[in-house]
Amino acid sequence: MVDKIKVKNLSCYYNKKCVLESLDINIEQNKILSIMGPANSGKTTFLRTLNRMNDFNVNYLRKGEVYLDGYSIFCMNMENLRKRVGMLFAMPIPLPMSIYENIIYAPKCLNIILSKSEQNIIVEQALRDASLWDEVKDRLNSSAMKISGGQQQRLCIARILAVNPEIILFDEPCSGLDPISTAKVEESMIELKRKYTIVLVTNNVKQASRVSDKTAFFLMGKLVEINKTDELFVSPKKKQTEDYITGRFG
Repeated sequence: MVDKIKVKNLSCYYNKKCVLESLDINIEQNKILSIMGPANSGKTTFLRTLNRMNDFNVNYLRKGEVYLDGYSIFCMNMENLRKRVGMLFAMPIPLPMSIYENIIYAPKCLNIILSKSEQNIIVEQALRDASLWDEVKDRLNSSAMKISGGQQQRLCIARILAVNPEIILFDEPCSGLDPISTAKVEESMIELKRKYTIVLVTNNVKQASRVSDKTAFFLMGKLVEINKTDELFVSPKKKQTEDYITGRFG
């Protein structure tokens, strides 16, 4: 398999305190990598490093490298990196405008498209890829604030897809959703890996087992274990991993 991202000897610090230590991970193209672990394991810090969101924190320090298609992300233009690496947060944050304008907002800002017909194509395709088109196609001009929480989260996925990224980072995307909405977001992720590489941070062990191709277990800023998901859940090599996935952790 082709590695889309290679993380080499990555260590991250906040206020000189190490929160990620000597991390080495390869993330395969068109696969879903789930990252699980208890609170304060460094999961979100790792995710935010992949699109350099941590760079704006004056108390943050990084050592090591992250390569995207063989090139260091720390040498890339920030705007270009953000086009290639989109991120979805735990709580949906729709813009206070119509569903249509939510999708087309970023392409307009980036001057990606010009004509109305091009806008229409991008809106429909993004909503289809986020498994939302059939639910909202008749109310595209309605406020995005009026649809359900689960629909808003898929709208935020569609908003990312509108700029045609290569990688999507999901930071606990279902933490505030009911089981039915969670299932729809998970179905969207599984479909999306046909076109995109996905990194998912989740506190839901069952979610990691359902959607991911590989799973990594973080603990206290260290990578304890990473393996194909079915192998890791059936026969983990580390006792700490086994204790976590069976609910005996701590």
